[in-house]
Amino acid sequence: MALPVGRSVLSLQGVIPAERRLSATPTRLDLELPRGAVALLQVDDEADATALVDLCVGLADPGAGRVRFLGVDWTTRTPRERLTRRRRIGAIVQAAVWPSHMTVLEAVLLARFYHFNRPPAEVIADATALARLFGLPGLPVGRSETTPLRALIRAACVRGFLGSPDLIVVHDQLLDQPSELAVPMARAISAACDRGATVLWITTSLAAQAAQFIQADHLFRLGDSGLVRVRRSR
Repeated sequence: MALPVGRSVLSLQGVIPAERRLSATPTRLDLELPRGAVALLQVDDEADATALVDLCVGLADPGAGRVRFLGVDWTTRTPRERLTRRRRIGAIVQAAVWPSHMTVLEAVLLARFYHFNRPPAEVIADATALARLFGLPGLPVGRSETTPLRALIRAACVRGFLGSPDLIVVHDQLLDQPSELAVPMARAISAACDRGATVLWITTSLAAQAAQFIQADHLFRLGDSGLVRVRRSR
């Protein structure tokens, strides 16, 4: 049974992505994720996966229905207010894409330095601990074009978990592949949930190696039949 909206970190009620509204098979999404929950969601169509991420973090409005983060409908907030609320979300998406005008280190730390009331030394210490968890000696200090892809992916994971976000959204096919990141990701997710975070991992397959290490409370598949609850295959 779904929890009341007020107790959900992320709530989608009767949502149809704008791109699907005129489709012959509009995809309806109903999802309630309470604090501390972990959900794995297999999405068959990459366009649907990207649209879902944008809806969850308030970058796009639904064609129908309501998307709420921490009980607040994204559509009731101004662009500036949405930006402020997104600072409570950690996103691990497009791990290979980084701003060209700053170093990887700056891109990871910038928002946490300027938008949260914490001493810089504490933020750096947390980032360093996360970097080591993900197999880096420290955060890369160069620009993305001179940083190996392996390090960029790990830095993206640090960026997503840094700052005790209320919601963490994971969507990157690079993380679905067989990888030594599977166990560190599982540990980081477990620690985040212990602090009260909610995690939504959007994957190409629930059978992906990385997904097998995640202790998920909810398993879903999004396809032509809409969003349906499934069981993990053994």
